[in-house]
Amino acid sequence: MISRREFTRISLLGVGLGLSNCTDKIRSSVSNSTSANKRSDLTIWWEQGFLPEENEQIIQIVQSWEQQSGLTVNLKLLPINLIAQQLSQLIQGSDFSKLPDIVYSIGVDNSLAPKLAWQDQLLDLSEVMLPAQERYTSVALDQVFYHNQVRGEASYYALPLWQIEDYIHYWQPLIEKLGYGPTDVPMDWEPFWQFWRSAQTRLRAKGHPDIYGLGLSMSIPGFDTYVGLMMFLDAHNVQVINADGEFLLAESNNRQRMITALDEYTRFFLDGYVPPAAATWAGGGNNNSFIAGEVVMTQNLTLSIPLTQKLPPNGYNQDAAERYQQMVTIERPRKPDGTELSTRKAIKQAIVLKTSPHPDTAKNFLKYLIEPQNLKQLVTGFKGRALPVMPQLFEDSLWSDTTDPHLSATVKISQRAGLTPHEVIHPAFSEVQNQQLWAKTVYRVVHDRVSPKAASNWAIDEIHNIWSQWK
Repeated sequence: MISRREFTRISLLGVGLGLSNCTDKIRSSVSNSTSANKRSDLTIWWEQGFLPEENEQIIQIVQSWEQQSGLTVNLKLLPINLIAQQLSQLIQGSDFSKLPDIVYSIGVDNSLAPKLAWQDQLLDLSEVMLPAQERYTSVALDQVFYHNQVRGEASYYALPLWQIEDYIHYWQPLIEKLGYGPTDVPMDWEPFWQFWRSAQTRLRAKGHPDIYGLGLSMSIPGFDTYVGLMMFLDAHNVQVINADGEFLLAESNNRQRMITALDEYTRFFLDGYVPPAAATWAGGGNNNSFIAGEVVMTQNLTLSIPLTQKLPPNGYNQDAAERYQQMVTIERPRKPDGTELSTRKAIKQAIVLKTSPHPDTAKNFLKYLIEPQNLKQLVTGFKGRALPVMPQLFEDSLWSDTTDPHLSATVKISQRAGLTPHEVIHPAFSEVQNQQLWAKTVYRVVHDRVSPKAASNWAIDEIHNIWSQWK
């Protein structure tokens, strides 16, 4: 295994070069003019992809639709934070001509769609969804069927595009130094976490003085701290709300379970098994730390970590194929009670604002977009970072490649039953996500040194206050 310093230079420069090439292609294909909305028949805001292929595929589909329809599209590939920020400002304004017609970003499902649907600010997409609903999984359909409080009804207010999961990765060469193979990683809850703590102790004794056993995020930005904490809350059977949206977290048994889960999660940091920098990581902090060989294992949303080794070849990533094989993707451990610990499957979605300038054209494009061959083209561009929401798309050779260790694990995990995200059940949790209250709860313990009990009580009060405003 190469040195950590070499690893950082090779892997992270490779990422930079890949995205730089991608950006050049975007500039040649996408209009950035402020007046482009008025000149175009349709405006789309689409989150800029992690891989160059992600951007290339949506550009090709848009161009094909333009040729077929004779209409023009103003496609803007934007960072996720910019989409959320600009969309919020435009919705609050009065000049709807500046609004995009279609919006896609990884944050639509957890921070935008539930509350906008509740407030009657999204276009009902039943006309698009009903003819195609037989193609979709029940999970995908359920997660775009939102409640409209103004109209007192529920309907399809978003379009499901693909599904993402969270995964656990570790470095095989590091545990091999301890005499372990893949089958030696225990999958019972307590032994699983002890394994990584022991790995840190033993690796430090073997010439890795700066390595940490666990790459769990403890910071406020991004999604990783939320995903990590939620895994521990689910492992300890913490009920936040029920299927009817009733608030259960304040009940004594759930409150105590949350305290236990939060204490366990943050204890890894306080006891020195997580890098101190984890309290200040940005969205990709755990990715970078793992790629740099600073941590033995990490948890991450999507397969973006191993896929850094599949960026276009350049002078800095000649060993990428080998490193791809050295990374291992595994399932979650079992809960402390011995039962299966499900993931919270996230269905990534596109939405159309009710006040969009071209609603009928937007629906026509979306009908074209979800034709199986087009969704297949889009999902293939993710190279496994996103999963199909139409079962027939799993028939593609990408998903049947048993020689790929990460994709085979991904398919297996995706076929398990999942938990419904809280914000799908009740839109108040979109605001909880926007305020990053779950991550702030962790941060209060690791940074402010508040007790897990006090931090949990604070979080429960804050979340309950938000929930009460959305009843």
